[in-house]
Amino acid sequence: MNAVQSVEISAIAHATDDLEKVQAALTAILPESLKGRQLFTRRYLEGHYRNPITTFEAKLTRLAEVEEFTANFFRRLTKSEKLRIERDLSLYSDVEGNLYVRIDKQKAFGGVVELGEEDPIRVRLKFNRLSGDVAQLMKAILGAE
Repeated sequence: MNAVQSVEISAIAHATDDLEKVQAALTAILPESLKGRQLFTRRYLEGHYRNPITTFEAKLTRLAEVEEFTANFFRRLTKSEKLRIERDLSLYSDVEGNLYVRIDKQKAFGGVVELGEEDPIRVRLKFNRLSGDVAQLMKAILGAE
């Protein structure tokens, strides 16, 4: 049984953002096999001050895609970033078995997967609670090279 059940990837583009660059940043964090596919849906919203906001969202649920994304994603994080997530696991996870990682959108545009808090790409990995202790499963994935 696979430890990660699904992956959700999302980002917000504000009026000043180039939508194609945001799309490129999102695509850059994907494994090669998923890059050619149209995974992201766009929703066009209006902000509090009537400013345009676009959200990008994708959900991976097919086992092969989830496994490939997960392996590729954690392979691209530095060892120190994986240790940071593992050390502060309670800040990155919830009791429902979700691991939340925020990636620097600007760095992702350049092909680098790096943790970032400001205007991030959000990645949520849902762990299968039937596979065992979720915290141990998360630590195992973080430790995998």
